[in-house]
Amino acid sequence: MVKMLDFKDKKVVVIGLGVSGAAVSKFLAGRGARVFASDSDDRPKTREKAEELRQLAVNVELGGHTKRFFENAGLIVISPGVDITDRRLSGVIPADIPVIGELELAYNFCPAPVIAITGTNGKSTTTELIGSILKRAGLKVKVCGNIGEPFISVVDELDRDSVAVVEVSSFQLESIIRFKPYIAVLLNITEDHYDRHEGYNDYKRMKFRIFENQDRDDWAVMRSDLAEDILSEKVASKKVYFNTEGILARGDEPVRVKDISRVDISTTELKGRHNLENIISSVIVSGIMGLSEEDIESGLKSFKGLRHRFEDIGSKNGVQFIDDSKATNIDATKRALESLPRKTILIAGGRDKGGDYRAIAGLVESKVKTVVVLGEARDKISAAYGEIVPVISADSMRDAVKKAISCAVPGDMVLLSPMCSSFDMFEDYKDRGDAFRREVFP
Repeated sequence: MVKMLDFKDKKVVVIGLGVSGAAVSKFLAGRGARVFASDSDDRPKTREKAEELRQLAVNVELGGHTKRFFENAGLIVISPGVDITDRRLSGVIPADIPVIGELELAYNFCPAPVIAITGTNGKSTTTELIGSILKRAGLKVKVCGNIGEPFISVVDELDRDSVAVVEVSSFQLESIIRFKPYIAVLLNITEDHYDRHEGYNDYKRMKFRIFENQDRDDWAVMRSDLAEDILSEKVASKKVYFNTEGILARGDEPVRVKDISRVDISTTELKGRHNLENIISSVIVSGIMGLSEEDIESGLKSFKGLRHRFEDIGSKNGVQFIDDSKATNIDATKRALESLPRKTILIAGGRDKGGDYRAIAGLVESKVKTVVVLGEARDKISAAYGEIVPVISADSMRDAVKKAISCAVPGDMVLLSPMCSSFDMFEDYKDRGDAFRREVFP
């Protein structure tokens, strides 16, 4: 695809009116494009968003995608939450029109170097941590992407002296063409999103696309267990591998990052084994960016962690409550359970993503007293753990918290770590975590 910067009077269709799609529509409308936004949803919140966009002269259709709406378009921008293979789009999108995502569009307009972070787990924490360390060292930084604020929403605030720290999902990487981060971080790859990807190898291939357009002027940072992967061998950039035992497990040209090997990572408030790779990869990226040991340690020390990510929200009647609503897959819950000092009452469930809950059955047996299940996946989770620990079914978050508390005695822990997406009952993981907190501390 030719780099497109002039959209004046050109017809562009945006598919999906979530946070990303709405931001793209506003961005393109501001550049004089004739924007047509299409969404299969027609709920009140989507209608509100549609009306806001219509005020900016954006054409909007809701409740489905019509072939007429896509005619004569010069470009289609698809939201990450929309599956391009969705049967509802079959025969609607003309074959000769280029399709890109918000990530690709934003990259075309970004004058700043990009640090991109992906992985099954830990990418939000790592993105925020890298941004925090760089900001504290005095760099002009914008943290954006899958973490919350879309990349496209901040590109006008960037210049050549800025740094864009971008969280990237596998869904966003599906539709890249030229996207080329200066530093690309791949934290880990475990089972996830099998409701969208065709098995582990397809999911892994999408994650590795973060390195696809890099060259020898760029840097690839990834876990050492990926070093021998055939996809890793195809990465053309300078590679630095890490593990949770040390900062440089192996690297092609670790010269620029050698001085960070003495950084004291114990200064951070981020605790638990699951945070080690987030911390170590952040230190590596900071070293590549030229920060001193002192600057890195200062940034680590000042970082407080993310809401809804293994967050201790307080105690009540001697019971400790932990909000890990961002644990939207099985491996994330595995990491949370491994970090617990004692057995817990686990609240889990939501919309199933196709993983095997039995994969952590041994850990559940050793770390969990009772599982309280809710949402669409509750029967599947019950079947996985019902023979090894007590399992109680709940109809709502209020019911789940009530039942968890009824099982708890002083000294116990209650952990919300769902292993599932939130979209069956909540707007997102933040909404789910907030609901948990409200029920614990009304």
